[in-house]
Amino acid sequence: MARLVVLAHRVPFPPNKGEKLRTFHQIEELVSKGHSVTVIAPYEEDSELADAKALADKFSIEVTCKKLPNRMWRLVLAVLKNRSFSETNFYSSHLMQVLRDKIDTTDVLLVTASSLANYVFKLPKPKNTQLLMDFMDVDSDKWQQYANESGFLKKLLYSRESRKICQLEQRVAKTFDASFVIAQTEKNLFESRVSKAGVLKVLGNGIDQSLFNPSDNKPSNTTNFLFSGVMDYKPNIDAVMWFVENCWADIQVHVPNAKLIVAGMNPSPVIVKLSSAQNIEITGFVDDIKPYFDQAHVFIAPFQIARGVQNKVLQAMACALPIVCTPLGAEGILCHHNDDIIIANNANEFTKHAIKLATNVALRDQIGKQALSTINSHYVWESVLMPLTEIIDKK
Repeated sequence: MARLVVLAHRVPFPPNKGEKLRTFHQIEELVSKGHSVTVIAPYEEDSELADAKALADKFSIEVTCKKLPNRMWRLVLAVLKNRSFSETNFYSSHLMQVLRDKIDTTDVLLVTASSLANYVFKLPKPKNTQLLMDFMDVDSDKWQQYANESGFLKKLLYSRESRKICQLEQRVAKTFDASFVIAQTEKNLFESRVSKAGVLKVLGNGIDQSLFNPSDNKPSNTTNFLFSGVMDYKPNIDAVMWFVENCWADIQVHVPNAKLIVAGMNPSPVIVKLSSAQNIEITGFVDDIKPYFDQAHVFIAPFQIARGVQNKVLQAMACALPIVCTPLGAEGILCHHNDDIIIANNANEFTKHAIKLATNVALRDQIGKQALSTINSHYVWESVLMPLTEIIDKK
């Protein structure tokens, strides 16, 4: 069995958001196969140390964390070193030393984001260590999307970040033994936009169906539309605001008992302000997101900016919820319009489909059941992680 080090950009516990969830299940699968796993990660808040201990206790593994420097210093460092802000945002010299001490006894080093690649580049080239990068998404393209949607000053900053991340992605592709992205669409984008060098494989996301599963516990006095996600994250903010500004008024005319629930931690001020409307609920942090899926009739994914696979969409499918989404919301997911999901190309289509699902119980059930069938066929964690486990087994 291999001795693995997972270099994570955040402590991957609890598995309550996209990148944490993905790394958590990778660790879970690797431990279940008998590999010796050590996790090292930077942290920002002291409360994260309890999460690190909980992860270590859950899998009986070693988890080592080192605190990041002051955030302002990290931003300054990006300018002084002419590097991406993402790269310096997760850099700790103390964590660098931990990795140096570990590398000689490491068979496989799995890195969970391109922003951590500089840790590896600072090492003497490991002779016997397999280097694996989990890009997940093509981050350089995400930053370019931000630039395209921003005003002059932010456009300059985001464009710079996109260029710097792209350079990092190119170097990783040439240096690492293999890299992974979350979907074939991301692989195609990476090879056309970033680099064709190196080994690049698709490593999808799965769903834990013990946590996300169908429920008949639907209220009869309201028709609930649900969006879930971390609500200080720009793509999530933009998605909700686009829906409210372009679709919500017409939906309420045709569905008088409609209620919009936005469930997720750290709502930004513009999202909090929406709660002044009687028929919009902004939950903030919740201990358990599942009851909100249980109470929902329709899930919405109105993304205007996105990269990779939206875990929230997979979670809704596992709960047999009918989903209305933009093409970006469905990107990378094995789904089909009018079968297991409804795809809307503009605000008028989104509104029309949302109303139709809200007022047609039979259609909701049909789409939801097909969505659950897709999850059962294609999104079991053990099977989607095979590209990772197989390449490690060959080491």
